[in-house]
Parts: sequence; C-alpha cells; structure tokens
Amino acid sequence: HELLVATILSAQCTDHRVNQVSSGLFKKYSSIEAFAFANLNELSKDIYSCGYHNQKAKSIQGSSLAILNDYEGEVPQTMEELIKLPGV
Repeated sequence: HELLVATILSAQCTDHRVNQVSSGLFKKYSSIEAFAFANLNELSKDIYSCGYHNQKAKSIQGSSLAILNDYEGEVPQTMEELIKLPGV
C-alpha cells in the first residue's frame, strides 16, 4: 500500500520530495485503515508540499477505502484492477 500512496504522490512532484513527505506520512498513517479513515483536511495538509494536495488526499483516501471494501484489504495485483482505484 505504501508504494501505491507514493505513486499517487509522485504526480507532478519530484521523487526527492515524495521521499521526504512519505517518510513521516507512513509513520503517522501506518495502515490502509489509517489512510481510509483519516481526516481529509489533515491528510491534505500532511502532503501539502507535494502539490495538488487536495486531489491527492482524496485519491489516497478513496483508493484505501476501495482496497478495504472491494479487495479485502489487499492491494490488487493486476493492472486491470489497479487502474480501477481512484487516482491511479
């Protein structure tokens, strides 16, 4: 799930910045459930420096909820299923 979140963050953002942000982000949100049920405004603030933070926060939360609800908490393994997730 961390790779999926980092991929969403990487749109229009440098790898260096994504690495800086994701380090603290994964400590704060240590599970799919944490991302799925996070306060959206707080998540958006946490990823602000990556740009497009409001949309990326919605995508991260939406994909996390979809993984929990549609894939029993497991990140899909096929491209066909991955591209169904919000923000992918």
